[in-house]
Amino acid sequence: MTFEGTILDFAKLIARDMERGKSSRHAMEVAGMLAGSGVLPDVVACLISEARKKRRADRIIDACCFLLQAGLSELSIAGNGGNTEARARLAEVTQAVESAVSAPNLPPQAFVIIARAFAQAGLQPPQALQDAMIAGLEAGLMEESGFADEKSLLEHLVPLAEGLGHDPFAIHAELSATGAAFPADHRAAMAAELATSSTASLRDAALGFLLDADPAPGRAVLDTLVARARQSPAPSRLIERLVCLRPWLPPQRQTKLDATIRSLRASAAAPEPAPQVEIIKLVASLCDGAGAQSLFAVLKIGRRFALSSVLIKADTGIADAWLRDGMTKHETNDVVREISDMAEAVTVPISFAQTLLADALAINLAKRSPPPFALLQFTEALGLGLILPKAIPPATLAAQLLEGLPADQIGPEASAAAHAGARYWFVQFDTMQTWFEAGEEIEALLKPIPKTGLRVMIALFTYVFDRRLFWAARCAWMAATLKDSDHRCHAEWRNFALVARDLAGTESLPDNTLLQMIADRTHQAFNANAPKRRQAGQKHR
Repeated sequence: MTFEGTILDFAKLIARDMERGKSSRHAMEVAGMLAGSGVLPDVVACLISEARKKRRADRIIDACCFLLQAGLSELSIAGNGGNTEARARLAEVTQAVESAVSAPNLPPQAFVIIARAFAQAGLQPPQALQDAMIAGLEAGLMEESGFADEKSLLEHLVPLAEGLGHDPFAIHAELSATGAAFPADHRAAMAAELATSSTASLRDAALGFLLDADPAPGRAVLDTLVARARQSPAPSRLIERLVCLRPWLPPQRQTKLDATIRSLRASAAAPEPAPQVEIIKLVASLCDGAGAQSLFAVLKIGRRFALSSVLIKADTGIADAWLRDGMTKHETNDVVREISDMAEAVTVPISFAQTLLADALAINLAKRSPPPFALLQFTEALGLGLILPKAIPPATLAAQLLEGLPADQIGPEASAAAHAGARYWFVQFDTMQTWFEAGEEIEALLKPIPKTGLRVMIALFTYVFDRRLFWAARCAWMAATLKDSDHRCHAEWRNFALVARDLAGTESLPDNTLLQMIADRTHQAFNANAPKRRQAGQKHR
């Protein structure tokens, strides 16, 4: 049984709201419901069905794309949190896409739209979709996309920039998502075309392709900028942005960028004053059990307000960044209040943001995964200047935080008390409810064990104990976040730092309370997320 009719009704409602320039009040709830119900493959089918029509309705296609992207985001977040059913649902959607793109007479526009939904959800488009895109390009079937033909691309760029308020970061995000499944040489051609533009926002948007996973688009941008500088001086702000992006790139990419910066500086235009920005409030969420943490900044730009954010993940570094401007003071206050309630966010100093970003960027470099271009928008808005990647091991961070405290506050007795009191953290901090292990490794470890007694806890504790450094880092960043915050239990920062120091050390722990609590909560989460087995002898109703 399929639900394409119901999905089409939802799409029409969302399309009407999108036409009015606002998102549906229940759009995200609908997307979450569809994701949890396992009908996202039907969203794919509905999208393709509409795209196949001779007189297709683009508004319905856009609404289906929204539903697909939002649903994929929901599944990705749940899957990363250890929900096995969500990972299975995500695999079903991927399979549905792979089956759909192999069907005959599929409109090339559908390739772009589906790839865009995956990219906006932070997921890699399925390989079969990428292969279909390449086949379509080779067969000359992609003219509708606007990226296979240079003239078609040029016709779209200026109206795109105007529609996005000449925001280079929004322009890059739009083009990057749309071209996600295109091969690197086509993305390079698109990036070079942006860099040749006389429109400043388009030229600045091209800089985002320096952070592309493939180096080809970035090389094309640099070559184009150098060639253009021979005809007219390069804007000073563009050069400043290249300087800021440089340390975020792998060393092998920096050499060409250095040569480009030297060439552009030789004939740079006079500096222009930067817009005046005031930081009204800077907050950070507490560290969750997966190693994710967010920064949120309320800014005043002229008479209007803006909200900017960065998402950090322990396994990737800077994972996402964005800025929403043109807000009122009332709107920003409401959003920050909601964030503080949902993510347990606390006020932090600007020095904390600089330290956190530097450590996260070091992870990006180590993983060879450049940060999003919008990170530059965040650092510029906050006036952070040049942020150099610098890894901070948990032992180092804990030592820096504890430096200068009296001996009786950091000695063995204080350390033992901190470990023993760790059991109360799960009551004091809502975020601690997410402190458990999840993922395929845990599932592979626990599934073969038939009973839930001693063997399970021994296996779990051994696994958690082997990941002491991961949990040491979580404790260290909790300490750093709380130290100068306004949280009601901010004084616990010292105990988090003491536990982090011991977990990261080589000596035996004075107490294993925290690791035992994490192991126990891991077992509870595994049981809650595992598929329920039918009782023996139970009949179908």
